[in-house]
Amino acid sequence: MDGMVYDIQRMSTKDGPGLRTTVFLKGCPLRCSWCSNPESQSFKPQLTVFANLCSGCAACEQTCPQGAVTRTGNAYNRDRRICTDCGVCVEGCSSKAREMSGKRMSVDEILRIVDSDSLFYGNSDGGVTFGGGEPTASGDFLLALLDACRQRGYHTCVDTCGVCDPERFRKVIQRAELFLFDCKHMDPEEHRRLTGCDNALILKNLHSLFSAEKELRIRVPLIPGINDTEKNIAEMAVFLHKHGRYEVDVLPYHAFGYGKYDALSLPRPNIATYRPEELKAALERFAKHDLRVTTIV
Repeated sequence: MDGMVYDIQRMSTKDGPGLRTTVFLKGCPLRCSWCSNPESQSFKPQLTVFANLCSGCAACEQTCPQGAVTRTGNAYNRDRRICTDCGVCVEGCSSKAREMSGKRMSVDEILRIVDSDSLFYGNSDGGVTFGGGEPTASGDFLLALLDACRQRGYHTCVDTCGVCDPERFRKVIQRAELFLFDCKHMDPEEHRRLTGCDNALILKNLHSLFSAEKELRIRVPLIPGINDTEKNIAEMAVFLHKHGRYEVDVLPYHAFGYGKYDALSLPRPNIATYRPEELKAALERFAKHDLRVTTIV
């Protein structure tokens, strides 16, 4: 069995306890307007072009079967209207300005990497985290990865937006030990406007997690002027308090992903990053509504 992977981050410290190997599975059903990993959205391999690394050797222009390579000054890019993401141009790019994001990997291939990091798990109470994109969208591939890790005794974590068929999500619940669960916006229509999907299915799966009494961290990607308002935070607090939850992880919006948008020839998000005083005020709103915050940057 295999699936689409766009990155494997080793020695991660932000995706669960201890030192972890985080496997990022490609593809997501949401289209969040603030996404910092736009390469994670598509389920297919994608060509990325980092024009600032281009050496101007023109090898890509000579090999592209579609004639999609364009030139600006001494740097070569691509015409997104023509480019088919075939990746032929990557093979001759000696400067690594052109790379493919997304690779089919088998369970065994991934576990070989995971196994090589296993010594660090025991020494740090770490383990393996599956993120995305949306890892549950990989279906049986994620289940097979979780089963393989469980057989080896590795602590497993799933970082999810909660958009998943409920029956499949219950199978994931049975296999994983920790969940990092995104809570983006409480208003269903606003959630649809921002992500392309309302939050009904998300909250249904979150209720299943509450009922299963699994280890769970609520994560809030905090976006200026979008979901950091008094109203949204107050509604989030009411919802979480009903389930005995008083802690959230907050991930303030940042611009680190802008280079990825450029590399994919996509427009950057039109969202301003936080000024220190703005972030301080937003975090105070959580405290006002009796939510204890851990800020993850």
